[in-house]
Amino acid sequence: MGFTSAVIVVAHSPNAHFGNKEAVTYIHGFVGITITLLDVGWGNISFYCYTHIVTPLFNLIIHNMIHTYNEYHLGDQLVHLNYLRQVCKENPHLEFTHHCNEQHHAQLLPLCEGVPISLQGLSIPPGAINAWIGRDNYFYNHPLRENWVAFHLDWFDHLSDLLEIASPIASRDDLLFDYPALNVPIPITFDYLIINSPPLSNQLPSYDPEFFNKRVRKLLNEGKSVITTHPTGMGMSTLEMKLDVSGIGALSKYCKHIEGVATGPMWTTFNIFNKHKVLSRIFYCAHQTVNLTDSTITLHSL
Repeated sequence: MGFTSAVIVVAHSPNAHFGNKEAVTYIHGFVGITITLLDVGWGNISFYCYTHIVTPLFNLIIHNMIHTYNEYHLGDQLVHLNYLRQVCKENPHLEFTHHCNEQHHAQLLPLCEGVPISLQGLSIPPGAINAWIGRDNYFYNHPLRENWVAFHLDWFDHLSDLLEIASPIASRDDLLFDYPALNVPIPITFDYLIINSPPLSNQLPSYDPEFFNKRVRKLLNEGKSVITTHPTGMGMSTLEMKLDVSGIGALSKYCKHIEGVATGPMWTTFNIFNKHKVLSRIFYCAHQTVNLTDSTITLHSL
């Protein structure tokens, strides 16, 4: 994916001085790429070569566009884009286009803020990198697939190898979400945030909305303040407040306890801004232990 060297053939007129060597020095210093400049002495076509070949190639090298894609659910896209944000910070010469279902784009746009990442639909160009953890049975054959953190540390090493870059994910904390929309202030606090949205990819086969209705009713009877993601008829919900996953992540800074299902709205509540604010978390996930914070307990069924 990334360039390490390039050979540029330039026809250079003895009477023309277009700064080719200076440009080569600049490119090498900026991105550490070795450029070999070959002057074949074709006289008057030098200007054409420089403007139509050399300059576009330099721009391609400086801004190396990489395409990735994932055809699956919102949670998959969120985790991937959080990784790409960190890749961009460590590799400022790279730009990314991520291809996924267009129904996810509105919720994913906040993760593209301040970094060269754009979103497109599932018209996938040749050479695009499949960023789904299940590609080539990687997830299904992995010995650590039941440990969310350990698996993803390995997965991002593998994906980084495919992208021909160093992985920016070195520790558990690097997996926490970090983007500006999560730090937006929300002037309301709750004792409990209950993520009771239905899971869409078999994360919790025992899911039952009535389980969470009973939990909310019990907490309210104890005098606790509660907000849910899916309406229960017993209090406020983020759906009725029209909060997207980033809004839910921002709200989580003002919640003492989080309980709920391994689904899209849960992931953004694992963020750097609430790391020391959420006192406890119960995470329901049938197939993995999600040990992203010390205060998280994973339960595999309701």
